[in-house]
Amino acid sequence: MNGNRTLVGLLVLMCLAACFLVTVMSAVAQNQNNVSLDTDAVAKEVLVSELMQYLRAEFLGEDVAHLSVEELKESVSYYPQYPRQIMDSANRTVTIYKPITGIVVLNSDAGEAVKILGAGDKVVGIIDTVQEKTFYFPEMSKQALVGTWEEVEWEEIVDLNSKCGYILVITYTKYGAKVEIAAEKLEPFGIPVTGLNLYNPEDMPAELSKLSILLDSEENASKYLKWCEDYKVLIEEAVSGKERPAVFMTKTKAIGLKSEIPTFGLGTTDNDLCEMTGGKNVANLTTKYPKVSAEWVLCEEPDIIIMKVGHIDGWDSETEPESLIEDLLDGKGWDSLNAVNDNNVYVVPHSTLYGMEQPFAMALFAKMFHPELDIEPTEVYKEFLEEFMRVEYPEDKIFVYPALAA
Repeated sequence: MNGNRTLVGLLVLMCLAACFLVTVMSAVAQNQNNVSLDTDAVAKEVLVSELMQYLRAEFLGEDVAHLSVEELKESVSYYPQYPRQIMDSANRTVTIYKPITGIVVLNSDAGEAVKILGAGDKVVGIIDTVQEKTFYFPEMSKQALVGTWEEVEWEEIVDLNSKCGYILVITYTKYGAKVEIAAEKLEPFGIPVTGLNLYNPEDMPAELSKLSILLDSEENASKYLKWCEDYKVLIEEAVSGKERPAVFMTKTKAIGLKSEIPTFGLGTTDNDLCEMTGGKNVANLTTKYPKVSAEWVLCEEPDIIIMKVGHIDGWDSETEPESLIEDLLDGKGWDSLNAVNDNNVYVVPHSTLYGMEQPFAMALFAKMFHPELDIEPTEVYKEFLEEFMRVEYPEDKIFVYPALAA
């Protein structure tokens, strides 16, 4: 008797599934000019899979995660725009069943990406590094603080979700509030979490495209990525065939050190940036983050030295960056280096060299290495800020010191 009831129930649900699919196919016919075929195909596949999961759980007694009937109906109502699904940078499947009504960014790279995609007004939760970066995030920095880069108040995010409807959380895969931890804390409450790093030049285009799918902003992603690619091609062609100056790169931790000076080797973003813009990294060694002595640097005879400075977006005067260079050189015995004698020891904010700012970083390095190039890094950065970040370029800010030749 129970077996017959189960069979009848299964047949009823299969009929319901068929009805859902008729609705789905009708929606395809009505919206095929507004949504990409790939998005349609993914949405159909996800819906069919969710329907089958429901049938297996409810009528075959299998222990599988599934949506409720109400959630299935709601998801079908948004077809074919939704569901949307990606594989994030931690190789996790992330599914969005309906339009996102709020976003929580757990690092500033994610904040920049969201602004570029035109979804900055959806951000409802931030961490301290976004709050502190008022220059980039004049409005976003005012949103609810949910913790720090490494310590997040997960309950605050759950509370935001209950207030905002359906939020997406964006975080790193390996640093700070790692995606596995975030997912463990939030997904039981129906909050989707995606791990996208958005700072490595090699991975950023694919990651931004994936995020644009979740946020329904593919057109904005395409516009920005074309801008990036145009500058990449321009700069690579401009430096092709030119003699490469020897470059040593370090960071402020090098100040006061004569040994164990940090630098960047093979496999780092810094090395890749140097090589693609016409420089020769003297620390292009097998170790990813080697530490070297002042004497070793002297023997390598770099033509250019670049020191990255963290926790700052630029300087209001020349006093601080000039002092940083003096502190870096103090006691190292580098007076005979070409980099020192030719005034080619530079300091730059760490934040302008990675992620969304990549075209500016490329233009900046290329101009350092080849001053004769007809490219103005300031104009590239101005384009980035005003066209994509939607903030005014601060004419009085210093983003590299000493100033580059015009």
